[in-house]
Amino acid sequence: MLRSALRAVLPAGMKPRRIRAGPLQGCRLVTSWRDYPAALLGYTELPLMRWLSSRVASGETWLDVGAHYGYTSVALSRLVGAEGRVFAFEPVLETAGHLSATRRINGLSHLTVVPLGLSSAADLTAIEAPLVRGMADHGRAAQAASTTILVVALDSVWGRLASQRRDVHGVKIDGQGMELETVTGMRHVLAASHPQLVIEFHAGVERERLLGTLETLGYRLPGLPVDPVAGEPPGVYMDDRSYSFV
Repeated sequence: MLRSALRAVLPAGMKPRRIRAGPLQGCRLVTSWRDYPAALLGYTELPLMRWLSSRVASGETWLDVGAHYGYTSVALSRLVGAEGRVFAFEPVLETAGHLSATRRINGLSHLTVVPLGLSSAADLTAIEAPLVRGMADHGRAAQAASTTILVVALDSVWGRLASQRRDVHGVKIDGQGMELETVTGMRHVLAASHPQLVIEFHAGVERERLLGTLETLGYRLPGLPVDPVAGEPPGVYMDDRSYSFV
């Protein structure tokens, strides 16, 4: 509650803001202090940043699913370099617009912003989703603040997005409750390229079905926590924690 109260008094205006510290210090992010103070202060997603820095190589193609304002997209773009590619999937149109501005002001021409969510739907589908700090949070109960987003299976659109370079080297998935649908809708891409995966799990996601799908596609179980905790038993997938699969 204290965090919410503090957040409420922070500036809500959206504009390019310089990241003060951390691995992306000096980069600019179009966001607000109210929506994303942790990114602007440079302490958000530090375990994920370390994991990516040790596994992403120059020239690779990575997907950022659930890109939000683009903190991870910017990090990936720096790691793959100008010869690589990053595709950032962000279904909230206003947020995707801010991410496009972040792309431009940081000179990331190899970053492609895709204003879609990923799901298991073979055709483009409109759904309603709760809107929380610029993101579609499917794990939240229905509330007054909501938005319409467009979702589709990656398998249905990847050929047109990727053109002749269809290999995928890695995928970060933070679907805010849509993890199972996202993985189900990219089965063919995963089977063809077997990219590294890092998935953040959220409440309500059917772990058994998701893990069964990954195992069928040749991924080793259990997934490894990106931020290990001493004494944590293997194969326990906690809410709001990220796990890697190879």
